[in-house]
Amino acid sequence: MANLADVSSQVSTRAAESAPPKKRVLSDTWYSVLLITPAMIFIFIFALFPLGYAINVSLRYADLTSPQGISDYVGLENYRFALNDNIFWASVQRTLTFGVAAVAIEMVLGIAIAFLLNEIKWLKGLARSLFILPLAASPVAVGLIWRYMYHPEFGVYNGILASLGLPEQNWLGSTALAMPSVIIFDVWQWTPFVALIVLAGLQALPKEPFEAARLDKASTWRILRTLTFPMLAPVLTLVFVLRAIDAVRLYDAVFSLTQGGPGQATEVVTYYLYRLGLRFFRLDQSSAMSLLFLYAVVVFTALLMRRFMRNIAERARRA
Repeated sequence: MANLADVSSQVSTRAAESAPPKKRVLSDTWYSVLLITPAMIFIFIFALFPLGYAINVSLRYADLTSPQGISDYVGLENYRFALNDNIFWASVQRTLTFGVAAVAIEMVLGIAIAFLLNEIKWLKGLARSLFILPLAASPVAVGLIWRYMYHPEFGVYNGILASLGLPEQNWLGSTALAMPSVIIFDVWQWTPFVALIVLAGLQALPKEPFEAARLDKASTWRILRTLTFPMLAPVLTLVFVLRAIDAVRLYDAVFSLTQGGPGQATEVVTYYLYRLGLRFFRLDQSSAMSLLFLYAVVVFTALLMRRFMRNIAERARRA
């Protein structure tokens, strides 16, 4: 028996020695760190470093037209200038006017189009593909096309008005029509985005509650009020937040259509910051204004997303 035990121990020892070495496996922590490192490097280079540089410049005197360039610290002087700059606050007012009007129209039209697309039985894929086209086009290139469509002499819209016997308009040259013209362009470009997201939300809704409501002979309005819109609330909130953030960052449409004109009728915050920082080379003042603007957008987004996440948590608890 002792010999058998010795033989088995020798066999197991030789098997262990001849076995290939075990490969070292990364832990979950190091594997997750390895995965997010490229993204963090990208964020640091293109987001955090420019943000820190902008904060540094906003606390200095930075006039690139002077021999000093970026020089001494001036504390909060640039922020004081920003808070007392009437042109800046006028551009903020125009930005809010544009954002409220454009986002409201896009939400209403997008939801209506999504409901219509959800009801059609044929060519739904083709319709979705066509709706993606405005989103795939370059805003500046499409803006230049729309600038010619708005042309007072040979533009398409004045041609339509003339064929209907209506007076022609100077769409981009009138202080009363310039901002509505920019809003129309933005609505054309971004309503498909709202429609496609809402359509995806509609198609993801469960069918059982709607079938039960139809069996109970509930009206269409009651189904919309008690089932469809409450269940779509997270999707609608998310779309609204995304469009609101993008609307207050408007630049491409203004640059390609009006360049802030006529006068300052369409000069929104982003275009004013571009003009102040890259035309008049006051990087200190433009940096301070951009940081104030960023702070307002972050606070607005945080308030909406806090409510959005609270609703999601309540739905998860009820489920």
